[in-house]
Amino acid sequence: MPQPSHTAPPQRRSLRLNDVAHMGAATLQPLLQDSFRNLVTAAIADATGHLPCSSRKLLHGPHFRDDLVDALRWAEGEIQVASERMTWTGDPRAERTLRQLQQIRTALAQARAEEADRRRTEHHASAGHQVDTDSAATACLWLRSAFPDRFEQLLAQEYAAAQLEPPAHRPAPADVFDAIEWGASEGYLFATMTPAVHDLLTKSPLAFRNTVAADTREQDERTIELRHPLLLRRWRTALDELAEMTAPLAGATSATQLGPLTTDLDAMPRQAAFAVLNARRFLVAVHQRTAENTRLARQYAQTITQREQDEPDHAAHRRVFDQALHRLADEHPGGYDHIRHRLRPFETSPGHLDVSVLNSVQRGALKRQVLAELASTPALPRLSTAVAPPRPTTPTVRPAAAR
Repeated sequence: MPQPSHTAPPQRRSLRLNDVAHMGAATLQPLLQDSFRNLVTAAIADATGHLPCSSRKLLHGPHFRDDLVDALRWAEGEIQVASERMTWTGDPRAERTLRQLQQIRTALAQARAEEADRRRTEHHASAGHQVDTDSAATACLWLRSAFPDRFEQLLAQEYAAAQLEPPAHRPAPADVFDAIEWGASEGYLFATMTPAVHDLLTKSPLAFRNTVAADTREQDERTIELRHPLLLRRWRTALDELAEMTAPLAGATSATQLGPLTTDLDAMPRQAAFAVLNARRFLVAVHQRTAENTRLARQYAQTITQREQDEPDHAAHRRVFDQALHRLADEHPGGYDHIRHRLRPFETSPGHLDVSVLNSVQRGALKRQVLAELASTPALPRLSTAVAPPRPTTPTVRPAAAR
């Protein structure tokens, strides 16, 4: 992402499509780092097939590929509104702009798919997350949710047997921002409290929202303090409020989706019609910032998890946690077998869950169903060995409070 700043560089160069069409990677890279708008221009050139090979590799490489989705999302909205304005004013470029919009949407769909694949790969490769694809580990954790009090008793016994001090009690985070703020307070995120950050933290909700609106309007001169871990929640709240306020003015499908223009601009005074188009452009920018906020929150959460797992006592805590899970499964073999039986339709191979079939939403719904079944028949009989898979020997799970 181009680096936010408070003062514009004295000689910032804004690129046109014709510029990047003949520009190699070595020349293009510093210009993309300098300006988000330049990144958008390069993304449009790539989507329309006018970017040289070396520059295309640069854009899709590790340095810019995460920002490429943001740039294409912004380009899609900008070009859509431009197309709507041209159609309304009878601009002869409207048809060409509409074709360009379709090319950008195709490129955006591909970039989003590639981004999702990268996240999935990183998710499965990171320690402590294999539980998403491990039927045995999933069954143990769901059993823990079914018998929380008994699990806590077993966990306390295992800590005593290991002569290990249990970690301080940490309430489950309400959301990702809760987890980020906890991580910052515990030193897992290196977040410096500057006077500018403190000033934003003490602003009234209205003043803070105005700051976010000003940041949203300017793509290149961003307020870097909004990206501070302790401000991420307020930033998102303000963005959501701006989207809710702007959507009716923009004639948007919803606060989260621009949608097609349904307002009859011809029936409005010219100034009012342009106000609708400007509101649509602003909503596009709000959506881009919201996506940036989401991505930054994900990165902060991943950093916290990785640094927790780097703590010297993390492995010992995990062993204690896993042993308590094993004992719980031994005490409730019928319940464990029942969960494994319910998970079996979602396995691509014995013990391996298909996350493309059992996604997070489906997983949550299935868990609620299974827990309700266990609550209604707590003493489930043990299934036959021909039906029930064996309980795990070493499920890969991460203790919720381990550090």
